[in-house]
Amino acid sequence: MSREPEFRTVRMREGYDLDAVDDFVDQVIDALDGRPAGKGITPERIESEEFKVVRMREGYSMDDVDDWLDAAAAELRKMRQAQQAPQTHQYGPPTQHAPQMQRAPDAGWGAPEPPGHAAPPMAPGVPPPVSPPVYPPPAAAAPYTGFGEPAADADPLTDSAVNELDPALRALDPSYTQPVQRTHQQPAVNGYDSPSDDPSLSDVQTPSTGLHHVEIWTRDIELATRSFGWLFERLGWTLFQVWDNGRSWQSPGGGPYVVIEQSPDIAWTPYNRKAPGLNHLALAVPERWMVDRIVSEAPTYGWRLMFADQHPYAGGPHHYAAYFENEEGFEVEVATP
Repeated sequence: MSREPEFRTVRMREGYDLDAVDDFVDQVIDALDGRPAGKGITPERIESEEFKVVRMREGYSMDDVDDWLDAAAAELRKMRQAQQAPQTHQYGPPTQHAPQMQRAPDAGWGAPEPPGHAAPPMAPGVPPPVSPPVYPPPAAAAPYTGFGEPAADADPLTDSAVNELDPALRALDPSYTQPVQRTHQQPAVNGYDSPSDDPSLSDVQTPSTGLHHVEIWTRDIELATRSFGWLFERLGWTLFQVWDNGRSWQSPGGGPYVVIEQSPDIAWTPYNRKAPGLNHLALAVPERWMVDRIVSEAPTYGWRLMFADQHPYAGGPHHYAAYFENEEGFEVEVATP
């Protein structure tokens, strides 16, 4: 099994806390390699370990972590059985059993010479050579096939050139999440209440020309995070900035970003998308099936499909799109080119 496991990450659904998994996996690897730091790790300890579950921030795929730990526990159990098995060393033909080695006073180690066989000479005080135990080969972990090679139970997407899509947009398919190399240097988003200078959010580039960002003020940052955060990340956008009263998400490829903020300066008047100001935010996806999938999932996250009697051509006979309104009255359009 791999000593450098790769776990997929998930957002906006349940996953294991990154730091907790990394710390425990390091101890398991130490145990597999026979290092002192892994002394307390046993197969039973691995099987009973429980991790903190996160939902509103990035976490490891629970299935990936569980599968790797199951394989690690099995390998540790095999190693323990091999170490506990009695070892015999034969000095003579296969049909004969060598007499038991005995220590004579002041005479060193020696063995009676079996008939027809000359035992190799041994220096006084030197034990016979001991062959190292042979461990059974570890069970191979099931390969992650990726989006281009869907598993047997994956939903086939035969009507689109999936391999040509931006990798971030492939995440719309529930059978796909991007694998990442588990490493101590990998930054992690420490929840939506993290300070704005979190190192995991500091290395994202911003565009140098064109649209830079759009800022939307909300009356309830948690409510807006639930609806807008799910939509942005479902379309492959990246959590960009986090502070007490706001969040931002950046479009794929380092493009423009959108800020959602509950500003202390907000005027507490009902939002009206038909009043002067922002009417709606339009987000593009390259395939029609992506629009359909967003439509099927959106109600769970507080979005209501608008113009349902005209969907998906509410914007015109040649414009395939879906229009949504959330609980605060903000309108978002998801459209294909």
